[in-house]
Amino acid sequence: MEAKVRTSHYYIFVLFLAGILYSCTPRPASLFPEGKDIFGLASIIELHENETEVILPDFFHSGALDKIDSVNTHPSLRATLSADRKTLRLKARSLNIPHLTEVKVWLEGTPYSLITRKSARVNHTFTFDPGERRYRNVAIRGEMTDWTPQPMRLVDGKWQITLNLNPGRYQYLLVVNGQDMLDPRNPEKVSNNAGGFNSLVEIGTLDRTLLPGLYATGYKGNDINLQLVNDVEKVIVLWQNFRLPEENLIRHGNHMHVYVPGDAFKNERSFLRVFAYNSHGVANDLLIPLQKGLPVTDPSLLTREDREATIMYFLMVDRFFNGNPDRDDPVDDPEVADRANFYGGDLDGVLQKIREGYFSDLGVNAVWFSPITQNPLRAYVEFPEPRRKFTGYHGYWPITLTTIDHRFGDDDVLEQLVKSAHERNISVLLDFVSNHVHEDNPLIINNPDWKTTLNLPDGRKNIRLWDEHRLTTWFDDFLPSLDFSKPEVIETMVDSAYYWIDRFNLDGFRHDATKHVPLEFWRALTQKLKEEKMYPENKRLFQIGETFGSHELISGYIGSGLLDGKFDFNLYWDARAVFALDEESFERLDFSVYQSFSYYGFQNLMGNITGNHDMPRFISYAGGDLSFEEDDTESGWEREIGVGDPVGYDKLSSLTAFIMTIPGVPVIYYGDEIGIPGANDPDSRRPMVFENLTPNQLIVKENLKKLTRLRSSNMAFVYGDFNTLKVTDEIYAYSRFYFGNRAIVVFNKSREPKTVSIDLTPQLRNVNYDNHFGSDFFISDDKLELVMAPNSFEILTY
Repeated sequence: MEAKVRTSHYYIFVLFLAGILYSCTPRPASLFPEGKDIFGLASIIELHENETEVILPDFFHSGALDKIDSVNTHPSLRATLSADRKTLRLKARSLNIPHLTEVKVWLEGTPYSLITRKSARVNHTFTFDPGERRYRNVAIRGEMTDWTPQPMRLVDGKWQITLNLNPGRYQYLLVVNGQDMLDPRNPEKVSNNAGGFNSLVEIGTLDRTLLPGLYATGYKGNDINLQLVNDVEKVIVLWQNFRLPEENLIRHGNHMHVYVPGDAFKNERSFLRVFAYNSHGVANDLLIPLQKGLPVTDPSLLTREDREATIMYFLMVDRFFNGNPDRDDPVDDPEVADRANFYGGDLDGVLQKIREGYFSDLGVNAVWFSPITQNPLRAYVEFPEPRRKFTGYHGYWPITLTTIDHRFGDDDVLEQLVKSAHERNISVLLDFVSNHVHEDNPLIINNPDWKTTLNLPDGRKNIRLWDEHRLTTWFDDFLPSLDFSKPEVIETMVDSAYYWIDRFNLDGFRHDATKHVPLEFWRALTQKLKEEKMYPENKRLFQIGETFGSHELISGYIGSGLLDGKFDFNLYWDARAVFALDEESFERLDFSVYQSFSYYGFQNLMGNITGNHDMPRFISYAGGDLSFEEDDTESGWEREIGVGDPVGYDKLSSLTAFIMTIPGVPVIYYGDEIGIPGANDPDSRRPMVFENLTPNQLIVKENLKKLTRLRSSNMAFVYGDFNTLKVTDEIYAYSRFYFGNRAIVVFNKSREPKTVSIDLTPQLRNVNYDNHFGSDFFISDDKLELVMAPNSFEILTY
């Protein structure tokens, strides 16, 4: 007993002495001024071919603009600052612009660093040889034109057009005498997931194995260790929006020590960002959260304001749960089908499920719900054939801007809902409609000139011309789109959106139809949120938007002064096809993943979805009860759409595992946690089911819960890098790595069991992994072998 006491005293003395020594160790020096002129992290500036306009209020607080003294750039760029300090123009001085450069903006002696990325665009000429045939006109439309036809010119008997495009794959069609057709000279084609095919072209092929790579391997105190791969030429490290000096970056061959400045130890939460490039291109970017100056490696330190750790759940209020039948007030109209009417779901029901722990048990930490403003009391006939009658059960036909639909709840229940969610570390996002209002909205009744033109000069109605008249088109003849060229429209809608955040302490928005609203509105809204809410309260709001379109169009709405992220529908289309259809190759999905990275970065806040309310349920495609070749809307009216082959449940779990383990924000559409089937809207909006689940539904739900726990307990899935390990038609494997937290994700989409052999990179070797979904595995030196069931996935973590 005496020996044990003496030993105990000895260890206490050693720990005491160590504490004294640590406390005497000098903290690293502070290098930067306070720097409160930018809220959050400044996004990368994408350089254009010749000249790039930088909107400085996107980055700097409006009160800080007058403090701008000067701007320094790389010698290959010329910077011109406008007299009002609101615009910076960057013009190429030479063709030898580095892949990444720094623009240093000085505010009263404080140097802020903005990073630019060189354009990777190349000119590509599309040619159509008509042979002996003659055509009046030929055009091309596709992902590179946002599916808007671009006329081709007849040159020496061939139709041609040259487009300046980013490297990648593009689907397209020729439009010959007004009729769509495949490119007869291009054998490459891909399913359009709507019963037809598009031609496919790959532009600017790049060998990814030559690109540089970055890994955060460890740290000791303020010394962070990075591993550099593939002849890294230059490394740029930012703490917040300040570039670390070269003396804070000590390189030894393929390893680098990054010394965190003393400034970081004064901040509860700050970030390091690491960028690099070599002669072939840009590396994966690193985002390292710091807690009091030290890297965050414990997931329990993350809060709901760490948006990168968001796991979101999307629900339609009317279809989720009826918590207060006294609010029920469906439209009494015999011409309205039940599925197009109100079902009785309300905010009371959402509040009840929060309090019951439904969302916490699922493992989600953010809930986005459909719009809740007052919608009309009667039904309306849709403009397109077959002109069915619908009510505003979905919430997207606002007749008011700041009052809650009486069928959904009132101010009191929304206040309780937000408070209860926050108590459970759950963020609440509201679906906000800015593009249009209902014709009965006093806003448009009192200001009829605030709507865009409905009747076009050519006699057509400007309805659902999504791409041709993107910024003015109406969704229906009773839903006037707002004319955002008028400053008073922008001001009114910005104030309306701000009301919801300010009044109910919401955590952000899902924005509807963002591509149909000009950038001026998003800038004005984001500036108001920053300056009146985020700056004063140090509150990190989250804005994510909906845009169907090209990567180029989508990325144009993301940035420091715009939205935080968008839903990555292009990645979803590829994931849906690959996981649902046996014949689609994983190579298509892997290419799509990296194409997204090239636009949004490896560390991004793009929404990765299981599905949503505007498309058929994934599981019905995966099980085969709904075909990609049929009309996905009419089929839901003509017959009862189910799952089909039970393999659909396995495929749904695989899709869910994919979105849970790649960079970005996973978004679960209500009902996908149990595999509710359905065709397109409104069949994809069936009532949620909570009881009497089938065995298959229970398995899907348990898989989801296990996946959310894995994502929440492994920093590698939140802040880790991404590296493809193996890709074939039927096998896909990739790794995530963050400060020694390793994860390997493997999919087998074959209908047969497979033994999968994977070469492990050095970062993944010499550790003991845990498997989480029952696959047997063996590791020998640098080889991993897994025995995988048909249509299955496995996740190994260390």
